[in-house]
Amino acid sequence: MKYGKTVILSLLALSLFTLFSGCGPRKEKEEITVLIRMLDAQKRFFENEIVPRFEDRYNVKVNIADFRNAADLRRILELDQNRNEISLVKAPFEITQQLVEEGYIHRLSDIETDPAYLEQDMRVYHPLAKELGTQKGNYYYIPRKLETRILFYRKSKVEDAYSKFDDYRAEIDSVLQEANGFGLPREYELSKDPSDWDFYDLFTVGYIWANEEYYGRRTGRIAHRGDRYEGTALFFVDRAYQLGATRDDIISMSGDAVDETYLWEKVFIDMGIYNPGIWNNRWRGNDIYTGIQDGNVFLAYMQQIDCFNIHGWEEDPGMQSFLEDPSDMGVAVVPKGVSFTLNEDGTPRFEGSRRITVGGWWWGVPTSSPNADMGYQLAKFITNRGVHVNESAQFGMIPVRRDILFNIAETYDMGWVGDIYRTSIEQLQFQITDSITTVPRIREYSDIGYTYIDAWNSFIDGANQNVGYTAENIREALNDGYVQRIEALFEE
Repeated sequence: MKYGKTVILSLLALSLFTLFSGCGPRKEKEEITVLIRMLDAQKRFFENEIVPRFEDRYNVKVNIADFRNAADLRRILELDQNRNEISLVKAPFEITQQLVEEGYIHRLSDIETDPAYLEQDMRVYHPLAKELGTQKGNYYYIPRKLETRILFYRKSKVEDAYSKFDDYRAEIDSVLQEANGFGLPREYELSKDPSDWDFYDLFTVGYIWANEEYYGRRTGRIAHRGDRYEGTALFFVDRAYQLGATRDDIISMSGDAVDETYLWEKVFIDMGIYNPGIWNNRWRGNDIYTGIQDGNVFLAYMQQIDCFNIHGWEEDPGMQSFLEDPSDMGVAVVPKGVSFTLNEDGTPRFEGSRRITVGGWWWGVPTSSPNADMGYQLAKFITNRGVHVNESAQFGMIPVRRDILFNIAETYDMGWVGDIYRTSIEQLQFQITDSITTVPRIREYSDIGYTYIDAWNSFIDGANQNVGYTAENIREALNDGYVQRIEALFEE
């Protein structure tokens, strides 16, 4: 890993500060609390590598508290309005606006009151990360990390599927003809490079994997999250955006793109493309890791930190690989969205893009904070160059500092770590060209997401499991209760 001269000098300066700060009388340590949600390995790193250095520098004691989900975070902040205990909170992007509107987060200009100093503090962050933490022209958040999904796959298994495609072509064509009335799209050929794929390519490799015996069994080898939580909802929102949905389509659960999202899901479920653990065991991210380790999953949409965890660090006992051969991990931009429905000439009824949502996490100082300035200082410390370089490289976080993100190749070794960063930045370009694609930042979004998941479950073992493979059938099923549930969220 490469560390620049600036980083080395910064670390040296920090060491000298720590050495000499012990001389002379010191005031009694103040205590502050930071509220976080992190994976176990990341939390250990935060507790052992970041917090002690901040405590030494500022002569404070940092207590760490955890929250489970967005609703839990809101409840804690609401209770803290009377307790005044939390000085800093790590907030997921989808509720950052809501927390501000409800009065839980300080405007940063109320903490750093000198506009010139505040601009100097914020100037170090990438414009995208900074903009997403800004509301109505005011800074409310310090960026922590950007997130998007990329395609994880097993290189050897993609090569195997490609080599067997000719043997399966007629069978796949026949199966699809019964469902879409045509078969494989006109002049279809499977690309060797997953970066060139669309949704029909996903179906093709998934069909081959599901019907070949690997590790002594046949099963679907493509996975996504399936529990009733925000990670699963995000998958469906991303898919709809790939198929061309607008923000209003997402909010109202309407439009051709939403219909085709569920149509593709039904096809993948019914034809055994997906691993059934997704719904039988309500998979989350860690379950997909285990599926990869057990040879049950060959491909999934994953975030950057997922890819780092799957690959692992050989020298870190706490981050061992989930792959027998870590070099078998491949990453690519997500496949292009195309409709399952085909025209009479065998071309997709419409084509989408590779555009999905960008999100991440931001640091906010609660309005209930007993020491807002110290919370602000902690957020800046966590994202200083030395700390941010190290933590980002350890866990695959897309950096938020412009001096890192604009110089990825000069900051990190460009092996598998570089592959993840390069692919992630390429993926981000699809999300921020012309406009920024995000989940709707509205109060009702969580309930909308649950409705998307419940509708999906109805196609597995519920009332809609036997509907036909047309967009019209899907629309009729969604209109039978699910659209109405969303409409009810907006009724006064």
